[in-house]
Amino acid sequence: MSNRERAAAGRKRGAGSGTAHDVCSLALLCTVALAPAGAQQAPLGGWPQHSRARPAPPVVTPGPYVQALPPKDAVVLFDGSTLDRFMMSDSSRATWRIADGALEVVPGTGTLMTREAFGDVQLHIEWMAPNPPRGRDQDRGNSGVFFGGGRYEVQVLDSYRNATYPDGQAAALYGQFPPLVNASRPPGEWQTYDITYRRPRFARGGALLSPATLTVVHNGVLVQDHRALVGPTTNGTRAPYERHEDRLPLMLQDHDHPVRFRNIWLRHLEPLADETVQYRMPQGDVFRALPTTPAITAAQAALGNDWGNTDKVIALGVAQSGARQFREAIATFTRGLQNLSATQRPKEAAMLLRWRGHRYLSVREFVRANADLTRALQLDGTNYGALFHLGVLRFREGRHTDAAALFARAQPLAPDGGERAGSTDWLYMSLARAGRLDEANAMLARRIDQQPDARPAPPGYAYLSRLRLYRGEITPEQLITDNESDEVNLSTLAYGVGNWYFVQGDTANARRAWERAVSSGGWPGFGFNVAEAELKRLDGAMRAGAGSRGRRTADGRRQELQ
Repeated sequence: MSNRERAAAGRKRGAGSGTAHDVCSLALLCTVALAPAGAQQAPLGGWPQHSRARPAPPVVTPGPYVQALPPKDAVVLFDGSTLDRFMMSDSSRATWRIADGALEVVPGTGTLMTREAFGDVQLHIEWMAPNPPRGRDQDRGNSGVFFGGGRYEVQVLDSYRNATYPDGQAAALYGQFPPLVNASRPPGEWQTYDITYRRPRFARGGALLSPATLTVVHNGVLVQDHRALVGPTTNGTRAPYERHEDRLPLMLQDHDHPVRFRNIWLRHLEPLADETVQYRMPQGDVFRALPTTPAITAAQAALGNDWGNTDKVIALGVAQSGARQFREAIATFTRGLQNLSATQRPKEAAMLLRWRGHRYLSVREFVRANADLTRALQLDGTNYGALFHLGVLRFREGRHTDAAALFARAQPLAPDGGERAGSTDWLYMSLARAGRLDEANAMLARRIDQQPDARPAPPGYAYLSRLRLYRGEITPEQLITDNESDEVNLSTLAYGVGNWYFVQGDTANARRAWERAVSSGGWPGFGFNVAEAELKRLDGAMRAGAGSRGRRTADGRRQELQ
């Protein structure tokens, strides 16, 4: 075993247990070695560590196993097919084995850890103790799930009819807190842990600001309720906190038992460095960027320091926008603008202004969006993107006649089938909302969006679907199905349904559809964006109406009319 392996896998001896690998850092081992004798068995909750006199948690029979599939935003660490996200604690290739879609400890190989580091997380992991069971006490189906680079353990143990010290049984926060109940299944059956881990916070000088906390649900039963750890979960001691990095790997312990794991996924509960705040709704909801993608990395490498190359600048900004890094894209387009002359290269400047204005619109900086898009059209009146996005802005402002004029100019300039469908859709809505419904329907009848194009709109494109609604080919119920899972697509469709109802004078259903758009999560979409403005106008009209619903009595008091 290497020195690094020894640093990551110490020895854990519990009363009545055999010798096995534990997980802790070199710094932590040093802390343990130097801990004063009086701290070695300091009572916690009135009980010394590993006290066998401590009452065992009551047994609760859990409900049947329920598979927990990873949600859309989860990081899947193990899906039964590959160990690519893991390595051994000495950074060598992962040597645990995959059997029947499960990850199995190979005794004696050492601790497994993630290649990625994590802070606050929600972790789902499933495990199975060997069957038939062998050994007893701590020497039976023993492993552990470690957070904070090996510092904070949720114990894995076959605790089905297997007595041990309570702070070392399954779902214990090892050496500190027993579970509230024993919800273990028999060996050979899959068990689930759903764990919420909040890392400790430290001041710059190293002082502890807040401890690590763990909430554990074992087989669907709450067994640790936001427990604050007193320090690292070590054996034979209760070591104090020492400052460490905010993000550290997760680890699974080799305790010389072939425990199996599967369906391991987690969700970040604190933003990554590149998950920057992009937009805050007035109600307080915060929307962030997504992590940096390979497309962004490739575009950055291709651009290098060639900021005078407009095509490369736009490629980077578009890649950033694909990860919802809109403010970073704005900075990219700004730097590109600083490196060219609008006088000498007006069309290129217009294109950068068109893209920057688009992204100002995404982050709801409407004054700047208006300035950029207006200037872009001054430089190049045929810039499709500037016409389209200024049209969206005018529509959002309720200036539907102005919006219609812009979309009418954009429609014949559309560069592909998708954009032609988009400009046709918004032109129809603008004309309809401007009180020119006959003109809007006549425009739809020409089916400009269905003209052959070398680059047609993709199947199921939201704007094409909305146009089918406007033409009466489908109903609102057929437009949005229960299978629709894309957030931006849902906001786009829901906004169109709301507009369709509103044009017919059905404000109640329009409101419901627009509320659905802004609850979709698809905040970058124009459907979400414009629905915010529509709801604000409806609320304003309602307040104005409420203020005028009344009359004065003879003595001058207002009497509300119900």
